[in-house]
Amino acid sequence: MPPVSTAKTKSDSISAAAEVSREPQQGRSRASYERMLTAAEKLMVKRGNDDFTLTEVSKAGKVSIGSIYLRFDSKDDLIRAVHGRVLARIGEDQDRMMAEVAGKSATLDDYTYYFIHAYAELLKDYSPVLRPIMFRAIYDDSMSALGRSSAEKLSAEAQAQMLRYSDEFGRPDHERLVGNAFRMIYYTLARFLGLGSSPEAANQGNWEELKEDLAIMCAAFLRAPAR
Repeated sequence: MPPVSTAKTKSDSISAAAEVSREPQQGRSRASYERMLTAAEKLMVKRGNDDFTLTEVSKAGKVSIGSIYLRFDSKDDLIRAVHGRVLARIGEDQDRMMAEVAGKSATLDDYTYYFIHAYAELLKDYSPVLRPIMFRAIYDDSMSALGRSSAEKLSAEAQAQMLRYSDEFGRPDHERLVGNAFRMIYYTLARFLGLGSSPEAANQGNWEELKEDLAIMCAAFLRAPAR
């Protein structure tokens, strides 16, 4: 399985944001546009959902309603542009994370430890804005598709790096093993952080212990022999 760079994720995310907005390139117009996106993102984080008005975006971003409608046809398009910008940032951070993990890992134990700890902290850092985005993606097909594309690219890269240590695996069906290992990692972390589920389900347990135990379990799963 060849590595898939998340650089394309950034390009896809920027393109998606451009499709739903009339994005200026220079000067005060660009600064005003960035304030719109920043204000909308902060409101999403504060509310935990997208239940805010463009008037609130206008006040928080110190831009006029007319300026917002000059750049976006609707609040939905503004939210989609925020989503694209968030995914572009995540893509850049994921690129750095995967390069650092690869550089530090010499064994399967190294990889599971460094990857899970780094990935867990990245998800945690972005969880306040990912929660409302993921809830909206349930019924917004374009956001769902873009988010899925971003997640699939990271999954492919993480699994490709796991396969570097396949000589330590206990069973021959390597691609199935790394696929299940990644899903185990993601779903466990996402559940703890309340991504895609009720916020009341979040933060149950000890975060540091969870990361440590998950790294050990992942390595043990990959090494386990067939029964």
